[in-house]
Parts: sequence; structure tokens; C-alpha cells
Amino acid sequence: MLFAMLMAASQQALAEPIDALAATVNGEAISCFEVAQETRQTLQQMRDAGAERLPDSHMLFARVLDEKITKTLQLQEARKLGLSVSKEEIDDAIAKVEERNHLLPGQLQEALRLQGVNYDDYRKQLQDQMLISKLVNQAVRAKVQISLEAMQEYYRKHLAHPQPIREVRLAQIFLALPPDPSPEQVAKVRAKARAIYRRLQKGEDFAQLARLVSEAPDSSKGGEIGWFFSGAINPRFEHVTRLPVGAIAEPIRTPSGYYIMKVLQERWHEPRSMGKSYDEVHARHILLKVPAYATAADEARIRAQAEALAKELRDADDATFATRAREVSQGPSAAKGGDLGWFKRGQMVPEFERAAFALKPGETSRPVKTQFGYHIIRVIERHHVDPNSFAAHKERIEQLLLNAVMQEQLPRWIRTLKARANIRKFQCPEALLSLRGVPDVAIERIPNEVMFAVERWRRAWSERNIEEYLASYGKHFVPSRHYPSRAAWERAKRRILSTRRHIHVSLSDFRLIRKEPERIEIRFLQHYESDALRDEKTKTLILEREPDGWKIIREII
Repeated sequence: MLFAMLMAASQQALAEPIDALAATVNGEAISCFEVAQETRQTLQQMRDAGAERLPDSHMLFARVLDEKITKTLQLQEARKLGLSVSKEEIDDAIAKVEERNHLLPGQLQEALRLQGVNYDDYRKQLQDQMLISKLVNQAVRAKVQISLEAMQEYYRKHLAHPQPIREVRLAQIFLALPPDPSPEQVAKVRAKARAIYRRLQKGEDFAQLARLVSEAPDSSKGGEIGWFFSGAINPRFEHVTRLPVGAIAEPIRTPSGYYIMKVLQERWHEPRSMGKSYDEVHARHILLKVPAYATAADEARIRAQAEALAKELRDADDATFATRAREVSQGPSAAKGGDLGWFKRGQMVPEFERAAFALKPGETSRPVKTQFGYHIIRVIERHHVDPNSFAAHKERIEQLLLNAVMQEQLPRWIRTLKARANIRKFQCPEALLSLRGVPDVAIERIPNEVMFAVERWRRAWSERNIEEYLASYGKHFVPSRHYPSRAAWERAKRRILSTRRHIHVSLSDFRLIRKEPERIEIRFLQHYESDALRDEKTKTLILEREPDGWKIIREII
């Protein structure tokens, strides 16, 4: 699926307030409702994957809450550092998702709608992921330095004399230690790690336990951390790359905590040469096109112009050449000052190639005639490339070693964020913690995207966000008979929301009354409180699916 967000638990028996607090993170609230929704999603995904034993819902609820606390902390830190993700960046990311899934531009929104996923919610989740990625790059990755000696050592051991290389796919369970732990704290975490290891040795599912107890960011993925070569992993875990598939390493102590690792899969890479060495040239050019319909006189005029340019630029520096290229070149590289980047033999037309490779850095050619017109070429740099050399592999080696260091640094950084934060946890209603009704997947249920639409409506109402509140109502909405028209209803709502100093709305006792493919009817108990009124009543909402999500079309009290 394009976006695993379909939560399929029954909510008919949900009889507790929708806005009860699960935690606050530096004053920012996380509701019990949203944690319960994600817990149901995780349970349903386990069930869909054929899990024979489902975890205790209380433990899973606590695990999901911890993940939400971590995410909230990261987003707060990103905002504190002034990081942001632009609309254009999100659009580019969505275009890549469409390309990977063989969709035409603009088709992702419809594909998500068919899966019951709200497009705006999808964009928000994508924005959060991209923002956290930027944060990690700036706050953690950018501060990790891989030494030249370490990269050269990796090359010497693994690439200088090619031989078959084993790569393993790993999963981990991570248990964090506090900063500067006492011997008692270390002993406590070590005992917990040993207990988990014994459970795994008895056959408990590694992925399920990782989701429940691991404190690493990858816990929601069953602890999977990807593929690793020997030498491209934290030295403390090097021995794990030599274990057979299915083996689980005993708990490994690091400064940040204890790791339990499992080998999920292996693959072998046969040694191969990257090819013969070659020369590369980095050049600029100015192109004066010769139209297909040009007469001999026209071509002579264009050639004379090219010769004048070549004479003018013969002793010019690179900046001057680039400026003139922007001014007069008729090629697609004109906006870049004629910069063609690096190229090797065989990538350009023969006439252009011969002239470019005959020049030394800093030299400018006479006019060169090709099928495209007349070129004046300037060589910026040239070098000899050995695809099997350390220089050719340096960037890839650095990335491999960086990933290995990040495996330990990222949990340590998250632990520091939590230690600095003001985190308060609260007791959620038992109905949410026990997730009543979840095991019976046959029970008719309120779709998750409908519940999210109702929650957005409730929150906008409580926050007196007029535009967001009105946007919750669909194009077919008909107000009650107390209002002569929708315009009159809207004016009344705007007046109420703008004049109240305080509004608080909570919802409970949800019931599904009627469900059709494009229309849903739900009933609940509504608790309303403002500086002018306090009441409690049963309300029915009829919602209709529109292109941008579920919208209210009737309110019945």
C-alpha cells in the first residue's frame, strides 16, 4: 500500500472522552484518542501479517505513546532551530512517490482516496517525516566526522583486492541507558535485556517484541535497520555480521544502552571490476546555432561571430567566459554559464569531443563546427579516473561508515532530547487502554478517516478556528430548520465563534448507525462548555465522502 494508515478497530464501545490527555511534551498535548488510533493500526497490521500472538494492548499503547513523544520532541526541536519544509519540497517528494508507484502526475491523491486515506493527512505526515530528516541531518549527522584513515582502512580490507562479500539484513532491540548511569541503573537495564533475550531464545517473535520494548526510532518497523557489510557497521556489532541467518546475538553493551540483534537475511556479492580507467573533462561552451534553413551567407555570418567571440575570450578567465555564455549562448546550458559538467569520451559528438580533450585547463578553443552549430569551448579541469581506486569509492565508503556511526548516535541524541524535556504522562481511560472490541474484526466499525474528520471538526470548534470549522461541512450540507439558509447559519456560527472567550467540546459514546460506501451516519454524546453555556446532548452526524475527505452534510440533535 502507498500509505499504511488504515486503522480498523471497532469504536462502537468507545465510551470515554475523545480529548483525554495521554501526555504533554513541553506543554504540547498528546491525546489518548490519537494514541489509541495508532495502537489499533499497529494491532491490525500485526493481524494482517498473520501474527499468531498479539501483544498486550496496554504494553503496545505505552510503546506507541513513547513513539509519539519522541516524534513530538523532534518536531519541536526542528521548529526551535528554524527548520521548515516548503510546499515545493513536499510536491517534489510526492512526485517521486508517484514515479516509484508508476502513477501519472496528480494520480496519488485519487489512489489514496480509494484506500480511504485523506490526502491532506498524507501530506502532513510526509512533511513531518521530511522535517525530522532535516533535523537529524543537521543535529546529528552533520556532527559526525569519518576520518580519512578509517575510509582508507575499509578500502584496504574490503575493496582493494575484490573477493565475495557477505551482506546481512539486521533487526535490533535497543534499551537505553540514562546519561552517566549508576551501577544500579546499568544492572537494571542489563537484566531487562537478558530477560528479553531469553524470551527470544524460547521462540517469541523478534519483530513483535521490538515493537513493544525497543527504544530505537525503528521500533515501529519491527526493529529492522537494513543491510550491512562487515566493516561498515559499528565495531561493537562486527561479530553479528558473521552469524548465520536466524541467529540472535546476546545483548551488546554500548555507551548509549544495550542492543539485541538478529540476522534476518543474507546475500553475497561477487567481486567485479568497475572497468578500465579513463579521462574526464569539465568544460563550458558557447553555442551559436546554425538554422536548418540558413543560407551560405547566413552561416558565414554566424561563423564570423563565433570567431570574434573566440578571439575575445582567448585570454579571458573562467568568470568572464561564464558571463558571456549567459549573454549570447543559444544552448540549454546558457543559464549555467555554459557549464556542461564532467564528461568522458563517447558522451559528446565526435567533433566536440576531439576539441575538448585536446585542450588544457584554462584554454579556450577556436570555433568548432558540429551538427548543432558553432561552439567555443573552455576546459575548466580534467582528470584521470580509475573506477577501482580509493578516490572512486571514497564517497560510498564514507556513507557506509557514517550509517554505522549513526546507528549508535541517533538513540543517544534522542535520549538527550528526552532528558532535557518536560514530559508528563497521564492515565488514559480504561476503555481506550484495553481497546475493547479490537479482536473481533468482523464487527461493523467507524472508518478511521471518518473519526479523523470528526476530530478535526471538534478541535476547530474548541479552538474557535472559524475557517477550519466551516471547512468541515460539505457542499451538500443543509442546516437545521432554525436557519433560513446556509448563509444565515454561517453568519451565526461566525458570530458565536468570534465572540466566545472560551469553548471546550469533547465527544464520547460513539455509535455507528449506518454505513454506505460514500456516506456514514454516526451518533455520540457531545459535551459543550463555553463562557455562556454548558450542556450535554446526543448528536448525530451524517458525513459524505468528497474529493478532499469526509465532510458533514447533516447535524441532528
